[in-house]
Amino acid sequence: MKSFIVKSVLAVCLTLCCLFYLDIMYEQKTSDPIAEVNKFNFVPEGIQIANMGSSHGDAAFNWDSLTKERNFKCFNFALASQPYKYDYALLNMHQNDLAEGGIVFIPVSYFSFNSEAVTPEDIEAISVRYYRILSPQYNPDYSLYKDLVAIRFPILSAGDKIFELFKPPITFPSLSENRQNIVYAAEANMEEGMSGNTISDNEMGLSSENIPTPDPAPVSPEEIYGAEKIQEFEAKGYARYQRHFENKTDYFQDDKKQELINMILLCKSKKVTPVLITTPFTVYYNQYVSDQFLYDFYTTINEIAVTQGVSYYDYSHDKRFETNLQYFGDADHLNPEGAIYFTNLLMEEVPELSAYLASH
Repeated sequence: MKSFIVKSVLAVCLTLCCLFYLDIMYEQKTSDPIAEVNKFNFVPEGIQIANMGSSHGDAAFNWDSLTKERNFKCFNFALASQPYKYDYALLNMHQNDLAEGGIVFIPVSYFSFNSEAVTPEDIEAISVRYYRILSPQYNPDYSLYKDLVAIRFPILSAGDKIFELFKPPITFPSLSENRQNIVYAAEANMEEGMSGNTISDNEMGLSSENIPTPDPAPVSPEEIYGAEKIQEFEAKGYARYQRHFENKTDYFQDDKKQELINMILLCKSKKVTPVLITTPFTVYYNQYVSDQFLYDFYTTINEIAVTQGVSYYDYSHDKRFETNLQYFGDADHLNPEGAIYFTNLLMEEVPELSAYLASH
């Protein structure tokens, strides 16, 4: 009997060792579908300025100038397709990392009061990633089985991907290097046009004193970026509209409103100022959104803002952004250049933020 027990224990230990080894090998040789959550390994203490949100928040805020040049503690809690229930879960888990008197921006997108993800595959993919960044007591959809199979030992749910074990390890290029190589077509075209040969006024026999200064002709987006670029953004805008609006019946669900209110109340309980904000979108996304929806959208936000005593700032139709495609990665997401420009504007235009920065 004793020999049987010893052999059983050894067998279990050997199995676990093999499982650990295979799991390590598997993770080294497969791409990480949720590598975006790695930033949560570096959440600082004493966060003075933060933002929540979905991909709109993730793409719109760049706090580098504050963290690197002025030593502020900032953090971007946003993730693609992140609904309010996970915004609240992250804020709740890290509430003790928030500095008293700080500011938390809470983005409000057109889909914030329903759900951006509607397919079972999207919903499952969103759920799984929070097992890596939320403790079980803060995860609203925690399942021990999913934790073990999908996160602790992903090889158990590998399926056909188990054959990745026989491939060489994957190496990833540097994101910063890739960004340095990006040149926007609009900028390239404008520089090329400016570098061409021109005929001076003197060569034409004209004096600058005799030449009237005409009013500058309005320049259309097509002239600046080219018809192909405009068509690309038209298509992306419609695709995003379809994802956010089609096959949905209730755009303003009570539980989503309450989750937003819960975040506001949590911030106030920690003596942190919550600020509601809608990030910039292009006209190629906004053009599909009905006036009736916008009326209901703003009515919902203003009701929450007034009853909870918080500020709301709307940049969704801001003329500085709507047709300036050099600031956008697609029809409703700012690119890195746009994020820097937008964040700098917030430092000047949002009273809560400008006052905080001036006093610290």
